[in-house]
Amino acid sequence: MSLKVLVVDDNHALAENIAEILEDEGYEPMVAYSSQRAIELAESFKFDLCLADIRMPGMNGVELIERLEAINPDATFVLMTAYASDKVLSKAMEAGVRAVLPKPLAVERLLDIMPPKAGAGLLIVEDDERLIRVFSETLAGKGFHVRTATTFAAAQSEIEHAPPDAAVIDVNLPDGNGAELAYELCTKAGIPVVMITGYDHDGVAELVHSMLPNTTRFLSKPFETSTLLTALRSLGAADSPEPAS
Repeated sequence: MSLKVLVVDDNHALAENIAEILEDEGYEPMVAYSSQRAIELAESFKFDLCLADIRMPGMNGVELIERLEAINPDATFVLMTAYASDKVLSKAMEAGVRAVLPKPLAVERLLDIMPPKAGAGLLIVEDDERLIRVFSETLAGKGFHVRTATTFAAAQSEIEHAPPDAAVIDVNLPDGNGAELAYELCTKAGIPVVMITGYDHDGVAELVHSMLPNTTRFLSKPFETSTLLTALRSLGAADSPEPAS
């Protein structure tokens, strides 16, 4: 199920443009052109995130979020503005706003602060428990829903239970070749995969070259977790934004 986003702005063209961008990215947007309409929608439309302009006729964005938070306390709130006083911004942060985005709105910045899209998460297949712990903690901190498996058989079981949105697979598994598992995921299911290895296994190069470049990355150990995160991002795997500074 797609994450639902409530877009609130009295600028009709901008609101519709934002909604189109979010829809193209796999989110489910709903548009309101006033604070009052947003409140009406919120009473029947349970949203995951609200993106609202600060300066609107009648009730401003900060006041709106205070009302919406009472209706839907589990939602994430983001404000956008072309101008706002320090007092307004301070009040916005006190209201629990995740971020305040400047107008004109940069699409890249908007997508950076979006929460991860709903799905079956990221599957890490690695027999080194220390690496699993490091990768899991880092990626979970970036908003990934992480599942793990330490063997080829366990990974197959996880995939059969719920295909992941993306996978990180070690080539060298105790009971099988991880590259073969990666090949199955990316060629037959279109699931993006990052393959990792510290060894040069027979047949791995051929398998890598036979996979689609837009669904596969290959990393040689050792590497920083930031490198893994970059590889996942380049494949379009969802991750959450850094906390607002």
